[in-house]
Amino acid sequence: DIRFSLSPPGTMKILCLNCRGLGQPEAVGEVRSLIQLHRPMLVFLSETRLFYDGVDVLKRSLGFPNGVGMGSFGRGGGLALLWNREVDVKLQSYDKLHIDVAVLDPDTKEERWRLTGFYGESKRELRFRSWDCLKMLKSKSNLPWLCAGDFNEILDASKQFGGQVRAERQMDGFRGAVSDCGFTDLGFIGLPYTWDNKQQGRHNIKVRLDRGLATQDFLDLF
Repeated sequence: DIRFSLSPPGTMKILCLNCRGLGQPEAVGEVRSLIQLHRPMLVFLSETRLFYDGVDVLKRSLGFPNGVGMGSFGRGGGLALLWNREVDVKLQSYDKLHIDVAVLDPDTKEERWRLTGFYGESKRELRFRSWDCLKMLKSKSNLPWLCAGDFNEILDASKQFGGQVRAERQMDGFRGAVSDCGFTDLGFIGLPYTWDNKQQGRHNIKVRLDRGLATQDFLDLF
């Protein structure tokens, strides 16, 4: 999961979480605990594995008045973006890979910056769709942009521990999209890997698939 606060302090706190399924009460309880601990204004959830677009039950369970969702396809996927009454959000677009919103100025209601919650294609042969999606989103708006989530890919080989060495060609598509969108990686505090196959010894593989990316004008704004 990715948790970060935007400065100046108190302006915004966002939680992005690959929850790997919200079909069980225990899973919902874990997400609720994180929300109660960090008190985010916006929450992006990927891999909800809920087979419907409606988020009414999820909103009530997690204590949010507003939200939008995208149902899962097959056994994986599913997205939801939830927000509280302290933030004014305008939905721009969504599909199985992303939810894109503009965050409005509370006084003028003008679009101030944009947030995209992203979940990359899990199948290697389909990941080009992820990078095409990011480039398409770039073309839709010039607002200061924050894009965060699980991209299901890494930017360089050092972001993987164990397993077969990842081909440069496989990472080039992600690198190209990051460059075309003008993104900077926001970095992290804590463990260097966000996914673990939980196997032992030489079979263990860890990868940093989750990250926050932002454009320079977003960094200037905050």
